[in-house]
Amino acid sequence: MTRILILVSLLSFFAISINAESRPERAILFIIDGLHIDAPERLNMSHFTDLAKQGTLINNTTVIMPGHPRVGEYARIHTSSFPNPVTMAGTLFMTPDQTMLQHRFSNAAFVANSLSYQSITDGYTFVIQKSGPDEFSIDKSIELLAKNDIDFMRIHLQNVGSAGNRSTTTDENQPYRHNIWHEESPFVQSVRESDRQLGRFITALKDLNLWEGTLLIVTSDHGQTDSGWHPLIPQESWLHPTIFYGPGVKEGHIIEWADQTDLAPTIARLMNVPAPNDDGGSGRVLKDVMQSETAGQEPSSSKILELNRIFVRYMLADAELILKSVDAPYLNTYTMRMENRFYGLERILEWKDLGTIDDLIRHNLELVIEMEQTLEEFKQ
Repeated sequence: MTRILILVSLLSFFAISINAESRPERAILFIIDGLHIDAPERLNMSHFTDLAKQGTLINNTTVIMPGHPRVGEYARIHTSSFPNPVTMAGTLFMTPDQTMLQHRFSNAAFVANSLSYQSITDGYTFVIQKSGPDEFSIDKSIELLAKNDIDFMRIHLQNVGSAGNRSTTTDENQPYRHNIWHEESPFVQSVRESDRQLGRFITALKDLNLWEGTLLIVTSDHGQTDSGWHPLIPQESWLHPTIFYGPGVKEGHIIEWADQTDLAPTIARLMNVPAPNDDGGSGRVLKDVMQSETAGQEPSSSKILELNRIFVRYMLADAELILKSVDAPYLNTYTMRMENRFYGLERILEWKDLGTIDDLIRHNLELVIEMEQTLEEFKQ
């Protein structure tokens, strides 16, 4: 009996030792703003691609429709689009004074070459925000890491997203108007520069002897359309790739689907800290990312993708009903009633009232189906 107890104790000791060795010393969330899902391949992002081969690549990370209200309850709380606080909270259920991923660490840093993210900087020990080139964010991040024992860092490179927007706002004489892929497009140039800065950052981590202990997650805040920026309806606006690399992460692995709400709980699990939120809107731990887990546990679908598609159906049905109400005014009365019942993007702070994401999807889908049936009846 004594020998069995000694053996169990030794096995427990070795298991703890292995877990301690594989646990990262720090996590770095590296965000390339507005990264098109096809950009790594189409624009030969060599540093991004090399890193993906060394870690786990998520082909399709789905974000909530990247709306950015300037008025209303959400705008009084947040200065950036929906996906940014959602990513850090790891839940679709937004609340004031919300716990975010950085609150789970003792010495966190936030660096961005933009002033748009002030509302999600609470809980960081170091905050640096200033408009400028992506190089600024990397310079300041390297300086902070060289001088401080940081356990969590969010780095935001803004210029890819801004460059994509220029394809929608430039004058009609520019060859890249409504075409981000044109060789003269600012988007093309900015993507290549962001990849160069990613490579520069990786080199700096190695030079500082921080690489081996770093969990690096390269992702985006939202996608980008071929014509530029992130309008709500196109699916390209909702999708981007994500890479997990570092201690405890599988090498050369690919996951097809994940939700942006899955990132925070997965980072928390790998770092052995509590997830920022655990409610009906929270994401899943992506166990298939982890070396300690067997394959075959990856999500087979995306709940956020399903929800976004319902939003699109609602927008289209609502618009068509309103247009037809010119000849049939009662249809406008109907859309007004539906607006009060549907939990759309403008009601994101109320989504939690429905209990779970599944309940939100079910509630909204029932209303959309009713609206579509009303349209069919009117056409008959």
